[in-house]
Amino acid sequence: MRDSLLKFALAVAIFLGVGSVSLAQQYPDKPIHMIVPYAVGGGVDNITRVVVRYLSPLLGQTIVIDNKSGANGNIGADFVAKAAPDGYTLLMGASFLSTNRATMKDLTYDARTDLLPVARAGRSPSILVVSAEMPVKSVSELVRYVRAHPEKSSYGVIGIGSPPTIMFIKHLNSTPVQILYKGGSLAIPDLLTQRLTFMVNPASEVLAQIQSGKLRALAVTGTERFFALPDVPTMGEAGVPNDEFIVWWGMMAPKNTPTPIAEKISAAMALVMNMPEVIESLHKLGIDQAYLSHQDFIKFYSRQLDDDERVAEEFNLKIK
Repeated sequence: MRDSLLKFALAVAIFLGVGSVSLAQQYPDKPIHMIVPYAVGGGVDNITRVVVRYLSPLLGQTIVIDNKSGANGNIGADFVAKAAPDGYTLLMGASFLSTNRATMKDLTYDARTDLLPVARAGRSPSILVVSAEMPVKSVSELVRYVRAHPEKSSYGVIGIGSPPTIMFIKHLNSTPVQILYKGGSLAIPDLLTQRLTFMVNPASEVLAQIQSGKLRALAVTGTERFFALPDVPTMGEAGVPNDEFIVWWGMMAPKNTPTPIAEKISAAMALVMNMPEVIESLHKLGIDQAYLSHQDFIKFYSRQLDDDERVAEEFNLKIK
């Protein structure tokens, strides 16, 4: 706790200009564009809108949210990777950056070398969900249903899908129909009407529908139960091994963005992410505040890239 408070105090000092260089003091002097690489209403979009609402006044400039969806986040990420490294084009990235790099071939950017981690914002599990009208109430019942009706069963994915989805499909030992979406929010109507049999979504995309009784949560990823759904088992508890991936969100910039600018944004993010109203808003979305400073996020991101690459190789998750 003491170390966390010291880091927070240091971040505040940097934001207020203590020891900063003129470059950071001058930044920003024009509107900032925040690229969201998924559709409006999805998990990445939801957290971005909470953060931007409070970050913009702190930085003293308008932050324009620009949704560039497609290719499982790669269109937006590539756009930022190729943007000028001046702090005026930023990306609300997420765990898709490391999983895409580990599982997809021939990407037009390198998530390790073309993007600079600025500040992590939050994290949450993914949730295996079905319509509340589906005749299944547990993971084992869903597995039996899909195996008995493979041609009538379907699941939604964003792009090629995420490791939690891929791992669950491997566990099914069946071949339900895959349906592609540009964003998780676009799949919700199909889930509600049972045109989709199931999906593994970030909590932020489906928590409201679960709490309203429209969707049923069967299991959550991660090693611990989810604070918002304490009665829902983890994938491991439900008999699905190795499905422990946690979704995280964080702000990224183009490589070579000057350190003083990245540090100033990171310090402002520290203030935002510790605001009680922000924490409350994120909890309503099913997201835990999980701020990491610029330097700590760089270390975390590097470990994530390594971990996802290792898992992709171990379970043969590389897809063209």
